[in-house]
Amino acid sequence: MNIERKDSEYESTFLIMDELVSQNVTSLTDELAQFIRNDTRDAIIDLSYVRKIDSVSIATLIRIKNSLAEKGRSMHLVNPNETVLRVLELSGLEKFLLE
Repeated sequence: MNIERKDSEYESTFLIMDELVSQNVTSLTDELAQFIRNDTRDAIIDLSYVRKIDSVSIATLIRIKNSLAEKGRSMHLVNPNETVLRVLELSGLEKFLLE
């Protein structure tokens, strides 16, 4: 999975350049696990280029958000397209993940 990272003073933005599906979610998990361990900033997950998301990826995003929350940090998803937003709505997690 191709992920571009841009850091600012208070947050790091992760721009995901591929589909967010179970076959390639390990890269995101690894990168964000390292970020959670070694950084103190909040995370922004930019979905501008994500055209597809599945339940395994949604579960991964929930775990990442919860891990950050345990450390007093936050994660926000931004720029989902209509398809991704619809999947999040159908899962009932759009408010939790997009807040």
